[in-house]
Amino acid sequence: MTLRTRQALVRIRAVLLAGTVLALVTSYLAVSGVVRTADQISSATSRAILEVAAARDALVSADAAAIASFASGEAKLAGPGQEYENRMASASQSLARVAEFNQAGDPGAGTLQTVEGLVASYSGAMSQADAHFRQPGAELVGLADLWYASRLLHAPDNVLELLGKLQKDERTALDSQISGTRMSAGLLILWLLPPIVLLALLVATQVFLRQRFRRRLNPPLLGATVLGLGVVAGLLAAFALAGRLDTVRGNVDQAVAVREKSIESADAGGHARLATLLQQRCGPSGCGSTVDDFRRQTQTTSTAAPAQNAITSAARAVTTAGAAATESGGLPILVPTALILTGALVVAGLYRRIDEYRYRP
Repeated sequence: MTLRTRQALVRIRAVLLAGTVLALVTSYLAVSGVVRTADQISSATSRAILEVAAARDALVSADAAAIASFASGEAKLAGPGQEYENRMASASQSLARVAEFNQAGDPGAGTLQTVEGLVASYSGAMSQADAHFRQPGAELVGLADLWYASRLLHAPDNVLELLGKLQKDERTALDSQISGTRMSAGLLILWLLPPIVLLALLVATQVFLRQRFRRRLNPPLLGATVLGLGVVAGLLAAFALAGRLDTVRGNVDQAVAVREKSIESADAGGHARLATLLQQRCGPSGCGSTVDDFRRQTQTTSTAAPAQNAITSAARAVTTAGAAATESGGLPILVPTALILTGALVVAGLYRRIDEYRYRP
């Protein structure tokens, strides 16, 4: 009888420790996966998407500013203008940040390299337009350079279209990261199962010890049970944390939508001025079918641009949501620590009983 009791206690300890190890591994993977993905989305993915949109906005605004300078005649004195220079500098900075935060992998990096080459070509063409516009009698050649530069941005498979594709790829990466971390109801139950089973085993052990040794409670095992409940609470907190990533995604989409309005407004204004300039310089004979088609398709009305503070507020909302999503409260440390202590309490709670039977005849 003594040997059987000791063997039973040893088996119970082994089962409890095995359950603790299983809960430790699965809980740590669940919690650390959520926190790691939240950090990645907050520090890289969301910023990559916003920087692509900012680069598109800056390039379109730079083009519109240059066209306005040439259309008004200011280009003879100041070239494309200071606004053009400022916007091009902003675009360059945004593209550098996209390269830093890129989550679209090698295809995204390849697209960025192509875009940077085309932007350099655009800048060169704009410089040629400036030089020709300053030369008496060479305005038409300068206009051709200006047209070519603008088409480097707007034509199919050129800068803006490539950046639009890159923005979609970064957005797809965001969706993939969130879906890979999402704790659906079924997956949550799967993660909760090991600690719940461990809790059931701890309660069953308490019942066994009470029946066998006439003791109401085993304090170390009671402490282990409390820690197990804490682990369950930690997993539920991780589930809530994963839900915050949807808020980040929604704010990213809102910030991009505000940028799109700014892009549409600047693009429409730039196209309208370029169409007017072409009409003035080309005369009745026109400048070719491609230019004529552009003039016919260009809208004379432009959409209202959002205020700069609206763009800033939308970007700040993304940052705030990202920070909230990464506030884990130390779960990646607390959850495994609680389970390690649980294992120690299991050993401590059963040690005396096993030790007693070791020397009993």
